[in-house]
Amino acid sequence: MFKYFIGVDVSKDKFNFAVINGDLENIDNGCIEMNRTGFEEFKSKLDFYQDIIIAMESTGSYHINLLSFLGANNFKTALVNPALIKKFSEGSSLRKTKTDELDAVTIGKFIFKNIEYLDRFVPYSVDEVTALARLRENIVKEIAKTKTQLKQNLNLVFPEIVKECNIFNDTILNILEVFPTPESIRKAPKSKLKGVFNKASKGKKGRNLSLTYDRFKELALDSIGISSEGYAKIVEHNIKSLKFLQSQLEEISNDFIDKINDSKKDDMEILSSIKGIGNTTAAHFIVEVRDINRFENRNKLSAYAGIDPSFKESGTSVNIKGKVTKKGNKSLRRALYLMATGVMKFNDYFRAYYLKKKSEGMSHRKAMIALCNKLLRTIFALLTRREFFVIKYS
Repeated sequence: MFKYFIGVDVSKDKFNFAVINGDLENIDNGCIEMNRTGFEEFKSKLDFYQDIIIAMESTGSYHINLLSFLGANNFKTALVNPALIKKFSEGSSLRKTKTDELDAVTIGKFIFKNIEYLDRFVPYSVDEVTALARLRENIVKEIAKTKTQLKQNLNLVFPEIVKECNIFNDTILNILEVFPTPESIRKAPKSKLKGVFNKASKGKKGRNLSLTYDRFKELALDSIGISSEGYAKIVEHNIKSLKFLQSQLEEISNDFIDKINDSKKDDMEILSSIKGIGNTTAAHFIVEVRDINRFENRNKLSAYAGIDPSFKESGTSVNIKGKVTKKGNKSLRRALYLMATGVMKFNDYFRAYYLKKKSEGMSHRKAMIALCNKLLRTIFALLTRREFFVIKYS
C-alpha cells in the first residue's frame, strides 16, 4: 500500500524528517523551519514521492499546525504516542545516542513496522469541533480540580458543612461566597444572613436543599474550623472560579453539541436511541470516531479506542491478559466509559450484562471494561447499518 514511510520529529521552531523505503533504508532527510515557507518546502519534497505515509509524535501542541497543513493537502498522516516511539527505539538499538535526525528515522521505521495497526494512529482532527471537544474536556478537568481544592479548604475552614450536605449545591455555594467562614456567619446580622440564605434557596437546585437556616447557623456556631481573612479569600476564590468554570462548561457544551448536530445529526439520533447515552457523551464519541466507515470491523474500532485486550507472545506461548492495551485514543476511551456508566445505570439490557459479569466473579473495573466492549460492538453495528437500538441487535 505504501512505498515510503516518512518520520517527522517536531520541535518548537523546526522539524526534522527522514524518508524510509520498503527496505528500511534512510534515503532522504533534512531539517526545515516551522513556518509557511518551511511547510511549502516540505510539501515540494513530499510531492517527489508516491504512496507515502507521514508519521510524527504527539508533542502537545507543536505538531498541530504541521499536521493540519498536511491534512489540508491530502497527505496520509499518522500520530504516534511518544511512549511507543521510545519503547520501539529501546528495543531496536542498544545505542544511547539521541538526536532529532535519528528520532525522525526511528519514527519512520516505527510506522513501517506497525503499518498493519495504522488505524490506531489516525490523527485527531484539528478542526473547530475537535478543538471545542478538547476545550470542554479541559474545563471538566479544571472543575474537578477546583472542587477538590474547595473541599480541602472547607475541611479546614468549615468541616461541619462538608459533613452535613453537598457543598456543591448552588445554595451552599452562593451562601459561602458571601460568608466563607463560620466566623463571618457568626458575626453577620441575622437579617442579612437570613436574607442571603433565603435568596439562595429560591434557586432551582436550592429547592432540593434539606439544610434549614437554623441548622446552618447552628453548624457555624459550633464549628471548630479555622477562621482567618486568608482562608476566607481562598474559599471565596475557589467558589468564584468554580462558578465561572461551570458557566463556561454550559456555554461550550451547548455550542459543541449544536455543531455535532449540524454535521452528524443522524449519528447523534442513533446513539441517543440507546437509553443511558446523553447528548454530551454521544457528541464526544462522534467527534473522536468521525466516520465509522474508517474501520473495517469492530475489532479495528476497539483497537483504536484502546480497549482491546493486551497479550504477550513468547515462542509457542500466548498469554492474553485481562488488561486493556490503553494504546488508542484516550478521549474516545473516556467518552466510551462515561457512556457505559450511563447504560449500566439506566438501561436494563446493559445493566443485566454488567450484573452477569459481576456474578461471574469479575471486579467492578473488569465488568465495566467488558461492558465497554459490548457497548462498542453494539454501536459499531448500529452505525454501520444505520439503525436505531433495539434488543435484537445487541
